[in-house]
Amino acid sequence: MSQPKRTIEHLLKHGALPISRVDAAATHLGIYPTKQTWLAFFDKALLIIGAVALVLSLVFFIAYNWQNMGKMGKFALVEGALVITIALYVGLHFTRRFRQRFQLIRQLLLLIASIITGSLLALFGQIYQTGADTWQLFFTWALLITPWVMIARFPALWLLWLGLINTCLMLYFDVTSLPFIDDGLQHYFQVAILSLLNLIALSGWLSVFDHQRATFSSHPFDTTTHNSNAAISITSVQKASSLHWSTYVVGFLSTCFVTYLATISAFDDGPIFVTLMSITLWLGWCGFMLWHFYQRRVDLLMLTYLAFSLITGVMVWVGRWLLDDSNAAGYLILALLLIGMSSAAVIWLRNAAHLDRGNKTQPVRRGADDE
Repeated sequence: MSQPKRTIEHLLKHGALPISRVDAAATHLGIYPTKQTWLAFFDKALLIIGAVALVLSLVFFIAYNWQNMGKMGKFALVEGALVITIALYVGLHFTRRFRQRFQLIRQLLLLIASIITGSLLALFGQIYQTGADTWQLFFTWALLITPWVMIARFPALWLLWLGLINTCLMLYFDVTSLPFIDDGLQHYFQVAILSLLNLIALSGWLSVFDHQRATFSSHPFDTTTHNSNAAISITSVQKASSLHWSTYVVGFLSTCFVTYLATISAFDDGPIFVTLMSITLWLGWCGFMLWHFYQRRVDLLMLTYLAFSLITGVMVWVGRWLLDDSNAAGYLILALLLIGMSSAAVIWLRNAAHLDRGNKTQPVRRGADDE
């Protein structure tokens, strides 16, 4: 059951919402999608799909006609598309009546320009065979689009930039060693750097989107009669606490890197201080996730990430100790441990969901003097 439905159910159960006002409350909370809602959804969805398809068609067109097009033709096509995209953005941005009306289109134009920039860099490297390392392509790409990322403030563009930074670092670590680090410890420190990077990105994402969370307007359901005993404020009944979809993507990246860091020492007999460093960083990440998504707010998907990381880490380390001799008893214990930890995680997440529902559906009554 969705949160708005649980809110209405809670209000009905406690007699705070009249039966006659249920439909109005459901419409106000967005349970029943209106015609305008569907039209807005399809409008945005088709716009985004069309923009992505348009920029990909440029790349595929050049790749398909590679042998039939000259160097100048390829550069003219890509650079022309880039110039047209930037010109459209500038035109919409500096036209006052279009600035707010076409905000999403302006953001998509910068996203298209960013992707075309990467295509232009790849085209330049492919034609002139510069011999540069692959990581330099992604680094230059991320560096060139940074101003557009800052201007657009578009989550999809931020994700593209973060993906470029991660790819650049991983490719850089493949060809270059970290200074002052022993060769046998390179991989540990490289994964630690990637884990810290994505943890910082997650923290920044949360700080940016925290103040942008949508809240329902303070508005009593019954606009015709006001009882002196109660007038329910939507803002007090329910707050939109769900995170932006891009935050879950960054959270997943952070979970993957830090979980890998916590388990990598189990497969190699590295120095004890490296193992302690990895485990400490992992436990710090777990504490951050627990504090931010259980104590400060409740978010089930982020807590699921945490539970997955804990189960994976414990299973890997316990498996290392139990499966040294590859005995059947070790596999049995691991199976029982996995069942027990998974069950405990499900129970904990269900309790967290009930806690979240209780926090969100506490009706607040205001006296007549407050009205």
